[in-house]
Amino acid sequence: MANKLSLTASYIAVKFYGLTLNPKIASFFTPFTISFYEKVVSYLPAKLSWNQKAFRSRFWRSFFVWWEELLLPGDLMHIISRKYYVEHAVQKAINEGCEQLVILGSGFDHLGSLFAAKNIPSFEIDTPSMIQHKQRMLTQNGFKLEHLNLCPIDPANQNINEVLLESGEFDPTKKTVFLAEGFFDYLSLDSTRAILDNISSAGTDLKLISTFFDLGELNFFHRFMFTSGVAMVGETLKLPLSRKEFIDLLNEFDIKTENETSYSKIEQELISKMEIDLPVLKGFYILESSKC
Repeated sequence: MANKLSLTASYIAVKFYGLTLNPKIASFFTPFTISFYEKVVSYLPAKLSWNQKAFRSRFWRSFFVWWEELLLPGDLMHIISRKYYVEHAVQKAINEGCEQLVILGSGFDHLGSLFAAKNIPSFEIDTPSMIQHKQRMLTQNGFKLEHLNLCPIDPANQNINEVLLESGEFDPTKKTVFLAEGFFDYLSLDSTRAILDNISSAGTDLKLISTFFDLGELNFFHRFMFTSGVAMVGETLKLPLSRKEFIDLLNEFDIKTENETSYSKIEQELISKMEIDLPVLKGFYILESSKC
């Protein structure tokens, strides 16, 4: 995790905001969620949010969708679906007894603010620079959330447990839901193991919600476009595992996957209801796991 403004986090916010200007998509999200990303886009530098006004034009919105789908079919709907399913998975975990939320590589994600507003202690962990940007964005837009803790981490010298305990608010005796949305894919296998070790030792009762890309399910051209797109924003996909190998890795730390949502299931369950004739990127999965 580089100590700078994450372009990946920025572009996800921009794309999500632009897509939710389509009423068919917006109807599946709360006004809070849509408004949050509108505020993020307004905060971003002009070179990253230049298309905010263009997205309001149906013509340009359609053009951007056509262009994105031409290069990498399913990428846009994967952004929409991950936000939808991850939010519902976190809410489900809280309904089942989780009392606090930890977001790994939080970027400009909305869930910390959303659940902090519901009096759930929430902890966002990211690089110092990203945490500064997040704090400025929240302050600029009048967010005053008692239960939101923004936690900068120095990956070379700190581990997640240290950062959480230094916040003074994290309670290791409480059941915790950890969220790793678009997170592990960018880490090496050694870093992933270290973080899973941190997570598994953070408490005796926890849930882990994670997204995962199995690049082996993409054809050569789409795999090239996906990895090249990530490289263009200065990041690299590093985790050399298939979906099955990642699940096996979770098992090594006694974190058992209980529910798996695949791209094909998302198309059937969500995208078809939106009446959007677009696919979800192949190889994309959302995993809900537990350690008790």
